[in-house]
Amino acid sequence: MRATVVASLIHALVAVRAASTVMASLSAADEAKLSDDLLNAVRSEADARVDVLVQLASPSQVLEDSCDRSASADLDRSQRVSCVAESLQSFAEVAQQPVKDLLDRREEQFGSSTFLWISNSVAVKEACVELVVALAQLEAVEKIELEQMFGIQAGGEEILFTTE
Repeated sequence: MRATVVASLIHALVAVRAASTVMASLSAADEAKLSDDLLNAVRSEADARVDVLVQLASPSQVLEDSCDRSASADLDRSQRVSCVAESLQSFAEVAQQPVKDLLDRREEQFGSSTFLWISNSVAVKEACVELVVALAQLEAVEKIELEQMFGIQAGGEEILFTTE
């Protein structure tokens, strides 16, 4: 039993040291992209798998530039909505390409991904520490947060929501 405890402690120390080594490759600017909760999670366990939300550039400027008010004065509401949706989708397609390329090259480092054009973000399930570091190093990435679950009571049942 004592040997098992010692082996477990050694494994834990090696894992923490490995996580520190991977995290050391981040610049201060890239590390600032990671939420405190995410930093704590990946520093505490080298082989951690985390669900994250990767936020890219805000599409707010695109919304102002697309379908500008003077040009869209002749459009009805549904046409303006379509114009905005198409603009957001086009913007997200270009902005998210570096993340798509990275995920394509590192398929073994995560479980699944969902690209969200409306918020220009990417939900990545079961991401390993190395992938989180690589994502943070992408210029297009503004921040990375742990996916969070929120529960509310409705009619006696709990309904869960995520940050995704």
